[in-house]
Amino acid sequence: MSHPLSPLDRSSLVGEVGPVNMTIGSLIFVEAGPGLSYDEICNRIRERIHLVPRCRQKLDEGRTGLSNAVWVDDDDFDVEVHVRLAMLPAPGGQDELMRHVGNEMSRRLDRSRPLWELHVVNGLADGRIAIIMKMHHALVDGASALGIGMTVLDIEPEAEPCEPAPETEEERPGLLLRQARRFAVKPLSKTQRLVVEGTTRVLETSPSTAAADLREAADVLRELLRSRPPAVETPFNRTISANRSYDCTTAPLEIIKSIAEATDRTVNDVLLAIVTGALAIYLREAGVDPDALERDPTTLVPVSIRREGEVGGNRISVVIVELPVAEPDPLRRVEIVGERMDELKSAGGVMAGAIFVVVGGLAPPLLSPALSTVLSAGIDFPSHNLVVSNVPGPTAPLYLNGRRVLEMYPIVPLNPADQGLNVGAFSYDGTMHFGFHTDRALDPPVGRLREAFDRAVDDMAAAAGIDTAPASIAEPAPRLAWINRTFRRT
Repeated sequence: MSHPLSPLDRSSLVGEVGPVNMTIGSLIFVEAGPGLSYDEICNRIRERIHLVPRCRQKLDEGRTGLSNAVWVDDDDFDVEVHVRLAMLPAPGGQDELMRHVGNEMSRRLDRSRPLWELHVVNGLADGRIAIIMKMHHALVDGASALGIGMTVLDIEPEAEPCEPAPETEEERPGLLLRQARRFAVKPLSKTQRLVVEGTTRVLETSPSTAAADLREAADVLRELLRSRPPAVETPFNRTISANRSYDCTTAPLEIIKSIAEATDRTVNDVLLAIVTGALAIYLREAGVDPDALERDPTTLVPVSIRREGEVGGNRISVVIVELPVAEPDPLRRVEIVGERMDELKSAGGVMAGAIFVVVGGLAPPLLSPALSTVLSAGIDFPSHNLVVSNVPGPTAPLYLNGRRVLEMYPIVPLNPADQGLNVGAFSYDGTMHFGFHTDRALDPPVGRLREAFDRAVDDMAAAAGIDTAPASIAEPAPRLAWINRTFRRT
């Protein structure tokens, strides 16, 4: 059977031109142990791939190209074609792994096959396993992103039995949702239940409705942007190449929350202020004086606007907020960012560049690149300098074939073609995980941005009087021995 592309599917594929690569990714670290061989991971996916039919489908563009393309079952589908095995060169440290991630994110997915890959990376210095998950944005039309994760990960060390593959096409719809509901009837901890309930809420919504909401929201935002000045020119807003670089770091969630409490602002406000501090350091290293900029740099960021007691859907606002890079005081940065966010989220703030949309089938981390794609067709000037995506993740650990998932880093695609830097934040199991996805030609390189970010976190905590000594915070999850980060040392 064939299935038509949604408007969001088509816009994501059409937008992938020139140096733009609409592959969304994540970098996952799993503790060493049995169950993680190539064959065992492939078998796990074989057992569950039927939960997400789109992951077995490919594009059929026919003779007319994307204008009338449809999704069709790939009769030659083979899990082993999509699961890749890699071995890092010695010594298997941060430099080697980050270079490998950047190389993989530089390569587009093959449109003649289902648009996803999973890379199992061995050879890390301490024996643990790294997994790179790649999926095209066109797959992210609702349940697919969550579904791919569910084909691999569990919320308990003991793998949950999976509903068998359907015998008829009519049995396919709702299969993934039924599998998620199987978890809901089990005796789960509060944190595990939050994971399950959050998943089922998204799976119960309509992807077509989400695409319509997104298009309507983009129309509104385009009109609002026309009344705003273009984004200021920065070293990371030049035409990008096809090559990517990546780096990542962490900070204990308790530290970020403590700063938020000390400043009476939200965690999201604190994270945006930390990004602001990092950009100020980075701009100076690039030879740009933040005080000399004509305007503050701007970021597109999704934020929750769910009111107290409100239920149903993922009610979020996508805002374009100015980052006060010229402000030297870290706490004052939090205050300024918070005030600007409050204004944008208010009713009057809509005219300043915010949109409010109930997104049924899209998870918040996936909205920003999708919106950038739709916007690019109607705006002939740079509307923002970067994307900062902050996503609350599971507070309980996840497992792969019984082995604990230790870290999860987001990789947000660069889009449009003049945006050479994106920052993703994902909270998981008590730790904030930050991913920096950049054009490889960025100067200074991405590692300097990661160092600036670590310093900005340190400066912020010190200004707020937060004790960052390891004994003062909850014991973090184990780290790779070769990663030596602020607040977390091995």
